[in-house]
Amino acid sequence: MPAIIRIASIKMLTDPPDGERKFHKEVIPTLGGIGIFASFLISFSIWGNAASLESYPFFVASLFMLFLIGIKDDVLILSPIKKLIVQIVAAAEIVMGGGIVLTNFGGVFGIYEIPYIAGVIISTLIFVILINSYNLIDGIDGLAAGTGIVVSGIAGPWFLASGFASMAILSFVLFGALLGFLIFNFYPAKIFMGDTGAMAVGFILAYIIVQFITFNQANPEAAMYVENPIVFAFALLIIPVADTLRVIVLRMLAGKNPLHADYNHMHHQFMKEGFLPSTASVAIWMGNLWVVFLAYYLNFLEPTTQLVLVLAAGFGIHPFCKLVYYLLLKLVPADYSRIIMKLRIGNI
Repeated sequence: MPAIIRIASIKMLTDPPDGERKFHKEVIPTLGGIGIFASFLISFSIWGNAASLESYPFFVASLFMLFLIGIKDDVLILSPIKKLIVQIVAAAEIVMGGGIVLTNFGGVFGIYEIPYIAGVIISTLIFVILINSYNLIDGIDGLAAGTGIVVSGIAGPWFLASGFASMAILSFVLFGALLGFLIFNFYPAKIFMGDTGAMAVGFILAYIIVQFITFNQANPEAAMYVENPIVFAFALLIIPVADTLRVIVLRMLAGKNPLHADYNHMHHQFMKEGFLPSTASVAIWMGNLWVVFLAYYLNFLEPTTQLVLVLAAGFGIHPFCKLVYYLLLKLVPADYSRIIMKLRIGNI
């Protein structure tokens, strides 16, 4: 990362603040995704027994497509339609070529087995949606990287305990790559992941999630078998999923283009209330963990009911975190309350 920061600064491959949607105050390098991509791919190729994953060649091909258009977009700016076309091709590559197809809804909305063609279409959409929704939450320092750490940090132990060693290592390698990046991306950030990193990481997380669902469904005897894996997967990715759904609904209710950028994302709400980016990011990470634990303990419920409760919890992360914050101010001694207040706004 230090080498990438130096090179990007020298070559002026940076993201200047605009006083509107970009909250940073200095010119920041944007090619952190190169470091994430390189550390992930090299480490997994060496240690991950990649040959045991039949989908790995297609996984790498798709990842390279996203990596290359991400670099072009970070350096020269790429039109949204061109990005979307490549995302669809990359998603179709891993779904049809790699066989990463979701064909069982596990009872969500009363749906179980679905036709293969429907599974291909739905799985491709899952990849495209997660690539873009993960990109959308990359709005403040540390948020996207931390969210990826939460997901991979939970998926890794699950795969390991369930006997899927290659996917466990893949998850742990992503965890390490994002942690190494987060050191330089946490507030105040020295580098951003850019579209290069956001699209690549979003794709890897989608791959992990679909593999988790299909492996769990095929192995009910697994040590950490989850009764409703699709709902649990929603809980893992609740930040990008719920935040994207929320802003789209708000834009449509306001009569606006649902794809038009605005300030209604969860992290924008925290920033408007005076929270420091670091405090807002940590609060959202904790909210993510809260929803995951909720989904785990509600696993006995009927899938659709559980999904509704998980989504409701996801939409409630912002008010929930605010409530916890203000309760801490009220319940702890005055001296500690002042420290908590200062942590919120960065005066410590």
